[in-house]
Amino acid sequence: MFGARFDPTSFDEGPVNGKKEPILIRKRRLSNTSEDEEDIEKESSEEEVSEEDSSEEDSSDSESGSDSDSDSESESDSESESDREVVEEDQEDLTQDMEVDTPDPDYLSKHSAIFKKFEKSLSKQLPKTDDISIEDEEEIPEVQDLAPLPQPALPRDRRLVSNTNNLSNLNWLATPIYVSPSDTKSFQDFDLSPFMHRNLVNLNFTQAFSVQIAVLNLLLKDIKQNKVQPDFKGDILVNASTGSGKTLAYSIPIIQDLHSRIVPRVRAIILVPTKPLINQVRTTLNQLSKGTNLLITSLKNDISIQEESNKLLTAVPDIIISTPGRLVEHITNNSINLSALQYLVIDEADRLLNQSFQNWCDILMEKIDNSIDISKTWKLRVKKLIFSATLTTDAGKLAPLKFQSPRLVIVNDEEKLVNELYTVPPTLKEFTLKFGSAKSSLKPLILSKYLIQQGKLANVLIFTKSNDSSLRLAKLLQLLFDKLVLSSKIEIAYINSTNNKTLIRTKVLKEFSQQKIHILIATDLIARGIDILSISDVINYDLPNSSREYVHRVGRTARAQQDGNGYNLLFGKGETKWFNKLMNDIGRDHPIEDVEIDSKDIVSADDEAIYETCLHELQKQVHS
Repeated sequence: MFGARFDPTSFDEGPVNGKKEPILIRKRRLSNTSEDEEDIEKESSEEEVSEEDSSEEDSSDSESGSDSDSDSESESDSESESDREVVEEDQEDLTQDMEVDTPDPDYLSKHSAIFKKFEKSLSKQLPKTDDISIEDEEEIPEVQDLAPLPQPALPRDRRLVSNTNNLSNLNWLATPIYVSPSDTKSFQDFDLSPFMHRNLVNLNFTQAFSVQIAVLNLLLKDIKQNKVQPDFKGDILVNASTGSGKTLAYSIPIIQDLHSRIVPRVRAIILVPTKPLINQVRTTLNQLSKGTNLLITSLKNDISIQEESNKLLTAVPDIIISTPGRLVEHITNNSINLSALQYLVIDEADRLLNQSFQNWCDILMEKIDNSIDISKTWKLRVKKLIFSATLTTDAGKLAPLKFQSPRLVIVNDEEKLVNELYTVPPTLKEFTLKFGSAKSSLKPLILSKYLIQQGKLANVLIFTKSNDSSLRLAKLLQLLFDKLVLSSKIEIAYINSTNNKTLIRTKVLKEFSQQKIHILIATDLIARGIDILSISDVINYDLPNSSREYVHRVGRTARAQQDGNGYNLLFGKGETKWFNKLMNDIGRDHPIEDVEIDSKDIVSADDEAIYETCLHELQKQVHS
């Protein structure tokens, strides 16, 4: 509180009677009072000695002065003697006060509120002990070493840490029905309508794959029984690898069930994550529904929501294909009546359920429940069909779908599902090309030279990590192929979110399937659902962020039991370690092969000079 230490022996000089009294500080009594008394007596004696010395000096000085000075000397001597007496009396009072330590009642009552707050704060800060003496030495702060402070454990994904298959964790939802990926069966053996057999033959679909066999056996049986004895048999969840034919698996039974309808109403809704997948699913449905009166409509962003609403109200479709966001807009505008809905298909369910899309799931489920009141009108529940190559096991994401008596179909051998989360197509062959991290600056050149040496100059799909990298790689590879391949023109294109117009994407994919575009560079935007059977090689120029995305990337080839290759470029030990970690969760029929290759074997000094020239040209294009 005080700016400087207060000396209890100092006071203002003046007569004792009628003038200022000495100002002293009252100290609390310590437990060891004897030692304190000795210190006080010692200080007092030292002070007396110093005062005697000063008085002797004053007397010696006064002898050399005048007679008047001698008079003043006698007065000062008397005053100093009286002062010493006062100090001695005060020291005795101080000693008595320290021994008795009796607080002033008026002082305590006046500041009682402050004392209570002080005691309360001390009770929170100080430990509760029985023996606490004020004479204890000052507490020494605890010294910490330089080791990191302990941190709380981070939340862990149990299904990844335990290395158990995520599908087995869905046993709480339903008992899995395992189907071998190698199973096949002729479509002629299924009880389908003549128009459906005819359309399948025209599309060159003669053999049903394992996922189609499992789903057709369940749904066709439900459809047949419902005509005789209507009863809800339960929803269906399907996990099957990419390229296994999931689109046909749900398209055939839906058209088979709805083809005899009389009044057109919205009876089936198919949700997909991307616009290219909308076009692909609609094309498949139109081909399978030839010879029927079914009206199939896809919702797009190419026209305004009001214009599209008018079309839906004028010509009511039987089947709607849409992304969740666009569908929610029409539901909130009452453009779609769901009272007659029979099927809800969610394709690529893991991606759709991982994103909110305007809270589409809750809005759609609420609209379905409000549109169909089973207690008032007799009607079967809406059958939900969930399809994915990497089906989620998160109960929080599956619960909003409100499954009823779900059935789980897993296209994989049960004995292989011990340490695997996902699987790749059985006809896929995977390769790794490993280089030192110092060669990462030559990555585009190494890729182009390897493709030229291996003769892979068409039907090649390359995945990068971002829009910028896909655009830059497309332009740089085009410059390199123009200089390195003189025999023919290699056309390179790209697809990412920057060229998101439906017409542009449709044109690029069509030309790529027709080999007018030889090499296509893309982001994960088209890693799902794109079905181009001509793709022979998939190259991971940049590694994916998860094993889930890897499965979808390499699944663009080796589709429909055709052969395909997947190549992975690894530069440095870090990328190799990350790649090995991704592969721990993926099951495969063929081991991954390491391509023994040295960058010096495919890149020469002349190639590096050409590469530098192409980089300068690319910089000029960017600046221009």
